[in-house]
Amino acid sequence: MALPAFILLSLFSLSPVESALRELDREIEKRDEYVQRFEASNDNLRADFSLAGSDSLRWEAAKRLFDSYIHFSADSAARYVTVMERYASCGRQSLQTDLEKIRLLVWSHNESRALEYLRSLDREAVDRCGLRRNYLLRAIDIYRNITRYPGYLDEPMNYPDSLESYRLAYMALDGESYEGRKIMAQYLRDEGRYDEATGIFLDCLERYGDDLQIRLSALYNLAGICGLQGKRDERKIYLARSAVCDIKVANMDWLSMYELALELFRDADMKRADRYIKCHFDDVYSGGFTAKIVQSSVALNDIVNTALKVERSRRNILSFSLVLVTLFSLLIFYMWRVARRRGRMLNTVNHELQNVNKALEDANAIKDGYVFRYMDLSVKYLDKIGEQRSDLRKLAKTDGVEAVMHELRQPAEQYADYKDFYAVFDQTFLGIFPGFIEQVNALLIPDVRFDVSEARKSFPTELRILAAIKLGMDDSPRIASFLKCSLSTVYTYRAKLRNRCLCPKEEFENRIKLIK
Repeated sequence: MALPAFILLSLFSLSPVESALRELDREIEKRDEYVQRFEASNDNLRADFSLAGSDSLRWEAAKRLFDSYIHFSADSAARYVTVMERYASCGRQSLQTDLEKIRLLVWSHNESRALEYLRSLDREAVDRCGLRRNYLLRAIDIYRNITRYPGYLDEPMNYPDSLESYRLAYMALDGESYEGRKIMAQYLRDEGRYDEATGIFLDCLERYGDDLQIRLSALYNLAGICGLQGKRDERKIYLARSAVCDIKVANMDWLSMYELALELFRDADMKRADRYIKCHFDDVYSGGFTAKIVQSSVALNDIVNTALKVERSRRNILSFSLVLVTLFSLLIFYMWRVARRRGRMLNTVNHELQNVNKALEDANAIKDGYVFRYMDLSVKYLDKIGEQRSDLRKLAKTDGVEAVMHELRQPAEQYADYKDFYAVFDQTFLGIFPGFIEQVNALLIPDVRFDVSEARKSFPTELRILAAIKLGMDDSPRIASFLKCSLSTVYTYRAKLRNRCLCPKEEFENRIKLIK
């Protein structure tokens, strides 16, 4: 009997969370296209700057470029603030330039310096120039960040009270624009009035939804409210929709995809979470938003915790298996005693039991060795992250954000970490397949066989490629990503090995997979 249509629809329809994630996956594939559109738009702004006939017009063109780049490139935004400073032709433009400097400092998480700038401004001049709203927005930005990350400043002060007073002052001036309504909603959220705050942001989506920057901001704030209420599915949907807007406007500094990745790590959706966290870090690095990297180090703790949970599950499975084997062994022993007069069974059962115990001992030793090595590398990496964060904070306080950015542009030392990882991989692989090198050599002509003693110390690239194939990695791009080498290198070595094997070359890699 055929199933009713509504049952079939429910079986094959996607959940709201999965639909939102799939839309994000599709937009990630088009990231380069959106970046190209963004740069083409900025070419027009740069042309306007070149054609400007006065310092005042040049300042206005530089301001538009600054607003465009502040979420895309920290270096470019800083450069255009300098240009604004050069061409400011009146007191209002000079004050507005100072306020944009504060905005950039807050975006770079240099709150202490931003607060000094804010306090140095002439409040009367700010009011005369009609910039009071801008001034209050910058103050709210500073105190919001300090309240969220209190470790940035050592000065004792009641920052939440300061944040509240600036919010109230701004709401008294502006209750209709998106900024005014956002500040009102954030105030209500912090008061625990979640439904009212949610209603304001949903209304903003209706009013201003065509503006993607406003849309992504409202969606991100809605995700934050859902997180406070424990509504994880709704939070993931809002974060995914906000991340889609980030991609479309070519933002490099927002945290929607990062926070979404953490939610997926907690759900053990490792493949998608890994992809999102890599996209986030790629954007942060390319945009030069180094302070976001310090914030994002929280991800490492979540990833390690998830990996430890997986390892604990594997240990539980192994323990259960050992119990079953023990019971089976006892059963065999009992049967042996009952049938001990049948001596021909004794040697066979005893021999099989020894093989099982030996296999279990070997598997347990390999597993414990691998877990210990993995944990050792993880702890060392966490220590290194902690030291780096401490050094960056000290450097930011003493020499400022430019010194931090200069430090982060220095060549990375990650290859030492990769070297340690691959050394662990080589030795672990040989622990599982001790005769791998010799069996590979048996498939190759003598001139290209590997030196067994040297290969046991460290696998050459060709042997690591074969080890990856043995572990089920068939496609070259995946092997290249795993071994951190170029795709052409993988293609070249695979072709070279196939052409120099003793068996038909189309059978070579299948025989590698059959190695025991």
